[in-house]
Amino acid sequence: MREQRKSISGPIVFGCLAIVLMAAIGATVLLANDYRNLNLLLARLGYAPIDAGSRARTLHSYEMKGNRLPRPKGLVSARLIAPAEHVRARFVRTIRKAPEALCEALRQSGFANSGWKAGLLATDSWECQSYREFPDATDGENPPSSIFLSIRGNAETRITSFRIKLNIENGATRQAVTGAAVTAIQVFLEEVRWEDAPEIFADIRTLTEFDLVRFGNRLQLRKEFGETPRYNFLVTPDRSTRTGGTGVPDYFDRSRWIVLPDNP
Repeated sequence: MREQRKSISGPIVFGCLAIVLMAAIGATVLLANDYRNLNLLLARLGYAPIDAGSRARTLHSYEMKGNRLPRPKGLVSARLIAPAEHVRARFVRTIRKAPEALCEALRQSGFANSGWKAGLLATDSWECQSYREFPDATDGENPPSSIFLSIRGNAETRITSFRIKLNIENGATRQAVTGAAVTAIQVFLEEVRWEDAPEIFADIRTLTEFDLVRFGNRLQLRKEFGETPRYNFLVTPDRSTRTGGTGVPDYFDRSRWIVLPDNP
């Protein structure tokens, strides 16, 4: 008897669960789309449809369309939005040529020197010097014209300056002195591979002063004060890109990056 009841209760429970499941699916279908399917069924049976638009519902933020509240605006200090001054990029060309090879090339071009040696005043200063005279029959008791060439560095393998001093004691030897200076400068530019150097040879032959900055280096020809024509040709690193003579690059200068307004 008990076995018969158990065999009957199993199908009954399964049938109830199936009915509940079918009812849930049917209710979902009928109530979807604001009772659309239910209203169609009621209309076929002759009953009045259910009005689903009468119920008011608060829309979510992502469902809202049209005008919305403006976003809050923060106040930014005028110092932070001041017009920025763009700093031009500077390419610095250093002298990578071995000093010994440069001194040897100058010696072969007519400028005798003792080679690249440590300086007399400081052990960390190295130099290469040459002195050349240009005697002439018209010199008389006056000293002959001459050229003093000096190459200096702050280490054994680094060049920091190239200098030629022209002493024109006799005007008759002016062309010979300037020609020799041009030759020495040509050797220097060829050895350090500065093929795109500015045209300065014409100014040197005519002893026209100039001051140029190319790739972080300054090339200048200056005349010394005095009656005797004396000129100095120099190639040195350009110091005008430093601030206040402290050796600090421009990107640490606040006045160039954060421009303060007139009335803070």
